[in-house]
Amino acid sequence: MKAWLIRIAALLAFAVSFALPAVRMGSDSSAHAIPGWTCAAFASVLAPKALVQSIGQGVRFEDALIPVSGLINDLFLLVIVLSSWRRLVRTRLIVGALMIPCFVATWMFFGSQKVTPLAGHYLWVAGAVLLLVPDLASLFFSRRTTAAAEREPADRTQVSP
Repeated sequence: MKAWLIRIAALLAFAVSFALPAVRMGSDSSAHAIPGWTCAAFASVLAPKALVQSIGQGVRFEDALIPVSGLINDLFLLVIVLSSWRRLVRTRLIVGALMIPCFVATWMFFGSQKVTPLAGHYLWVAGAVLLLVPDLASLFFSRRTTAAAEREPADRTQVSP
């Protein structure tokens, strides 16, 4: 499959995730669901602003996790921009690897605050992972073909009896 088709599918999944319910706050099922765009706005804008305003007043660890999880959106967009250049495979993979601790921070926050992930969250994660599939595949297959070429005899003109 073409890399650009996979990237478009990733972008669509990521975009749709913002319209879907992403999380439910609280442990009971009667709590209302919060859409992905609200989570993104809170994690990217409101939480960092609140952290800056609370400097010197003691910041809880859980509060610091929210802006870290919001970085995923910025890293996703950076990978999209870097996708314009084929030669930047390793750079895209490094940026993608930076998403991993951000996802861990998200899940740590969920666990500490009794937040239940919903369909929007799972689609958000799937879009981010899907975005890196073409680069991971090209890295894997280029290593396999290189290793196979190294195992072949250097002179193919000789025919064994």
